[in-house]
Amino acid sequence: MRALRCVKVATLVVVTLVVSMVPLLAVAPLTPAEAQDRARTKEIVIGLGAEPRTMLGMTIVDWTTNNMIEHIYDRLLDRDAKTYKPRPMLATGWKTVNDTTWELTLRPNVKFHNGEPFNAHAVKATFDYALDPANKSHYAAAAYWGSIKEVQVVNDLTVRIVTKAPWPNLIDHASLTNSLIMPAKALKELGPQKLAEKPIGTGPFKFVEWKRDERLVLERNPDYWQGPSDVSKVTFRFIPEFSARLAALLSGEIDIMKDVPPHALDPVERSGRAKIRSTVSSRINYLALVNLKPGPMQDVRVRRAMNHALDVDELIKQVLRGNATRMCGPLAPANVDYSPAECYKHDPARAQALFKEAGVDPAKLSLTLDTPSGRYPLDKDVSLAIAAQLQRLGVKTNVVVNEWGTHLDKIKNRNTGDLFFLGWGPALWGQGTMQPLFRGDQTYASYGNNKVVDDKIARAVTLIDPKARADAYAELQKLIRDEAAWVFLWQQHDLYGVASHIEWSPRADEKVWMYEAKVVAR
Repeated sequence: MRALRCVKVATLVVVTLVVSMVPLLAVAPLTPAEAQDRARTKEIVIGLGAEPRTMLGMTIVDWTTNNMIEHIYDRLLDRDAKTYKPRPMLATGWKTVNDTTWELTLRPNVKFHNGEPFNAHAVKATFDYALDPANKSHYAAAAYWGSIKEVQVVNDLTVRIVTKAPWPNLIDHASLTNSLIMPAKALKELGPQKLAEKPIGTGPFKFVEWKRDERLVLERNPDYWQGPSDVSKVTFRFIPEFSARLAALLSGEIDIMKDVPPHALDPVERSGRAKIRSTVSSRINYLALVNLKPGPMQDVRVRRAMNHALDVDELIKQVLRGNATRMCGPLAPANVDYSPAECYKHDPARAQALFKEAGVDPAKLSLTLDTPSGRYPLDKDVSLAIAAQLQRLGVKTNVVVNEWGTHLDKIKNRNTGDLFFLGWGPALWGQGTMQPLFRGDQTYASYGNNKVVDDKIARAVTLIDPKARADAYAELQKLIRDEAAWVFLWQQHDLYGVASHIEWSPRADEKVWMYEAKVVAR
């Protein structure tokens, strides 16, 4: 559905809004008996803003997708919920053989949902799938697993990962990035297309049904190697609009809602059905200033003007009601490689001067801003408020609202406007943000074609000495800040609505894993 309409925002500035959305889902309230039945059978329904883009592991870089399919597959390594340090999962131990070789010991007696044994051949087959260009996996890129030269099978329970250059963060990478292992025999005999229709993993839940644009249904794996989950069934409902998700939570239609709007905290707490659970997320939100195609954002003076033009503190206060922590550079304090940076000050006069210096009349400037709706906290509202702030300088901004999959495809295919709103996370170590977002050849980059930046990133990711690596990332952060590659916005705060009969706490790394949840009697 595509429609053209005008939307009036808080500052009474009218901006043009192009909407590309799937139809909203109707939410029917449950009767008390139905809600009690679901609690009694230990089922959990989670409301998310978008559906997965695939059922295959090691394929798509997208939190929404991987958050769901991580219930089906296990990672090589997990991460501690509090320290975020790597911990064993399918791999029980790891060591370096030399600067370019890691050896991983694998967990014995683990089986896939089809009965196939988990072993080193499954690890190799999964990585070979991801790195094969024919499969078009996002993880073949340098910022993900593209630094791998080969995966070697030593024996059934030992693999070696050989890299093209030293990669000291490989273990951190394996605990945070998609290393979801698929069965080697099934992958070979059935092929990726069949496995995408009926995925097979070693995880705590088995695939039941994926009804497009509506729901994904999973059931408990009674033979899970860590023991069966308390939860018997998990259903993910796809509800793009915040208001519809909120209505579903308050009616008992869903049990967990991600991104409760800040103005709805009190109604949720008073509802008797649910409570607010919050955490400061490791995810960062930013406004990309696209310099990868001809346009005004190729001029650093225009990008700096944009940073001075926008009042980030006002956006946090007025739109998010204080539920965010401002960022002044590309990394947030939660990132182990974070280095403080000086914030761009809100200074309209300085912005006007920089526009003039660049030969740009802001009153004649017309920009397009692409945004998702329902994926990040009040993402559409933030984008409309950004457009309104730019209008104060005379800059006309057309806000294009996209369904989530469309938004990602536009970024990947370089089809966005001059600006786009995006979140990135979990953003817990330098390489995981700097390499994929500031090299122009990477999937979701908006900034690039800067050889100095490319060379410094390439060097930083190979440094073994911790001090040298910290210094390299500090230098990179200052360079990216000075380049004004983005309008640096904030570290996201996550607000969840959780039904009163569900015991589950949100994590800063955003892992919404129902193996950690319990359903208690009302």
